[in-house]
Amino acid sequence: MLSLHILAETFVAAPRAPASSSHARGGGPPAMAAGEPPHVAVVGAGWGGWAAAQTLVENGCRVTLLDSLPDPTGETPYLTPTGKPFEAGTRGFWKDYPNIEALTRSLGLREEDVFTPFTNSSFYSPDGLEATAPVFSSTNLPFSDAPLPELPSPLGQVLATFQLFERIPVPDRVTVLGLLYATIDFTRDEEAFRAYDRMTAHELFLRMGISERFVRDFLKPTLLIGLFKPPEELSAAVAMELLYFYALAHQTSFDVRWIRYPSISELLIAPLARSLLAKTLPPAGEAAGEADGGPGGEDSGAGEADGAGGAPALTVLGGSRVQSVQLDAAGKVSGLSYASRGG
Repeated sequence: MLSLHILAETFVAAPRAPASSSHARGGGPPAMAAGEPPHVAVVGAGWGGWAAAQTLVENGCRVTLLDSLPDPTGETPYLTPTGKPFEAGTRGFWKDYPNIEALTRSLGLREEDVFTPFTNSSFYSPDGLEATAPVFSSTNLPFSDAPLPELPSPLGQVLATFQLFERIPVPDRVTVLGLLYATIDFTRDEEAFRAYDRMTAHELFLRMGISERFVRDFLKPTLLIGLFKPPEELSAAVAMELLYFYALAHQTSFDVRWIRYPSISELLIAPLARSLLAKTLPPAGEAAGEADGGPGGEDSGAGEADGAGGAPALTVLGGSRVQSVQLDAAGKVSGLSYASRGG
């Protein structure tokens, strides 16, 4: 039986030992013996699932991680029929990804072995390539060898890409300066928010004198990427909130790099899985808070496997699918059933 709590997009559960078959079912929450670490199940081995598993293991929990992939640890890559590595999700990593950078360091990996150098980004309209965004952290002022100063977004982006537009004429590019007035006028108080919320982002752009060509071929694709809707369907207040948010960051935040060959699973997930699978629980009967450094000590979580420690802190069940979720009398999730592939 798996007693569940929801964490982000991942189910986190405190299970009893599963049934002898490949299914786990149950009634009420399990009772744990004194000193026995919580047994938690995490459903889904994506970024959220592995992050949950890592946090739980490091805090002294016994974790079972379930995923439908045959091998979610990354040791056996999931391939397309043509033999290419396949994985869902982005392969791009922006400059301000401190959690990913911290993970890379904690695993003893060199960033240059995991990621490509930062690369240019391209903006396309239905007519083709419109502009190329440079690597802002190594860009010079237009028509000069002087380094580009760090300016708040979107000024830095506009200045850095000014000479890299392929199709939009210079007079159309200049009209984007009308956004400066809107940025100053949008004070983000209740009155300003209501005023901007009464118009669409497209109406705002035209009021600010931005050319229809620039809106159609540059701003519209940008909003489709950032907010997944065209300016005609977006509140001007929402669009300005997005600009306000990005104005807190410098243009270097938009620099992007990519995972190297072959895949994220093999370069990042596999080392993380190996490190967690090597951890063991404290000996039976010893409370997690009393392990090593004692209550409140720094070493109160799972330890490293040395052949003589406790049980593994992490168990990974690939090829497993959740079949149903149970609720208790109060309507809260209290358990789930899962089946292993072929079981």
